[in-house]
Amino acid sequence: MKNYNIEEIKAMANSYNKKDVYRKKVLAFQKAMQDKSIDGVICLKPQNTFYFSGFNPVLYSHPVIVVIPAEGEIVLLVHALRAEHAKLEACVDDIRLFASWGTQKSIAQNAYDALKIICDDLKLTEKHIGIEGDFLSLKQHKTIIDKVIPKQVTDVSDILLSARMIKDEYEICMLKLAGYLTNVGMQAAIEHIRESEIAVSAAAEIAMRKAWERDLPEYEMAAFGNTEGGIINALWCYSLSGYRVANACDCPTARVPKDGEICLPVVWAVCNGYHAENEKTVIIGNLDDYYMKMYDSCMEARKRAVKTARAGVKIKDLYNAAVSAFIEAGQGDNLPGRIGHGMGQSLHEEPSLSKNSDMTLQNGMVVTLEPGLCFPGWGEIRHSDTFVIRENCAEPLTFFEDGNKIVR
Repeated sequence: MKNYNIEEIKAMANSYNKKDVYRKKVLAFQKAMQDKSIDGVICLKPQNTFYFSGFNPVLYSHPVIVVIPAEGEIVLLVHALRAEHAKLEACVDDIRLFASWGTQKSIAQNAYDALKIICDDLKLTEKHIGIEGDFLSLKQHKTIIDKVIPKQVTDVSDILLSARMIKDEYEICMLKLAGYLTNVGMQAAIEHIRESEIAVSAAAEIAMRKAWERDLPEYEMAAFGNTEGGIINALWCYSLSGYRVANACDCPTARVPKDGEICLPVVWAVCNGYHAENEKTVIIGNLDDYYMKMYDSCMEARKRAVKTARAGVKIKDLYNAAVSAFIEAGQGDNLPGRIGHGMGQSLHEEPSLSKNSDMTLQNGMVVTLEPGLCFPGWGEIRHSDTFVIRENCAEPLTFFEDGNKIVR
């Protein structure tokens, strides 16, 4: 199995000053704000607050807010309970607190009263404000409007998604480390593939946790929780077998695969907030001639996608290059809606690699390439690996048997 030199990747990651990394993100986003005459942006979505601050409290039962002025330093607002955690990990100098906890000094008891104070300090009251229209509840939206009293409100969701689409080299280091963990998990999953779906999934997760302890103990494997729960460890696997593979995403069961079926272990990992995905369709014994032909067509589609993917290629052209293998195999009426998606702070983010996309691949985008065929009642065939788009190629971040036929 191929893999990265983990010590080299860690050394490269450590060569970056994290505060400088996050400061560059803020400066680039502020330029986009200035281009649209937006005076300030208020972020509450966990992936976005982390993107600008580097802080993940794991549990978001209390709001975490990042306020970004068009010029100058950003402000991170957290509950007083999260003060010490934020001081240790956030890449932001101006951290302010709300509510009461021990001897911590807060600027207000309520998060939105504190937000008003911050906006007053930054002279953002009655100005042009950007908000996350794809995330805020109606109640949050109304409260922000009532407190900040903006002259104009703009939904900046698309601007935020665009900013997150292009990864810098520090982010790519984190993605490579996450990819390494998925490789470890996939190897363990396939070693146990003839056992129950649960056994396969457990083996992969145990292997990844051991690799975390052994090789990457200085990194967090937490994902982003919500108001009702946290994700302290996002080293996950679910394996499906036979007809259940067509469920796409489902919890593993005690089902044991039979000869002539397929299994699909799906392995996800995160490192310091960045996710990688690794999926492999494993043949149990021998497939019949028809499904073997379909399996081979999926491997060919994958090969064409990897060969085509590079900066400057239109996503619709990438899609068409991949699915041409399915059309040649007689599956023109059974094409997938897309052949991959973006990866980063989320497991599924922009861009979506669909036939209807008007976007062009750019250097630094991180995507999955996973052209597949679904056969309801029988299963679904697809390999998925995570790639970073470079000027002349798609560089793989996950590996296992180079995407070739896997039989056990």
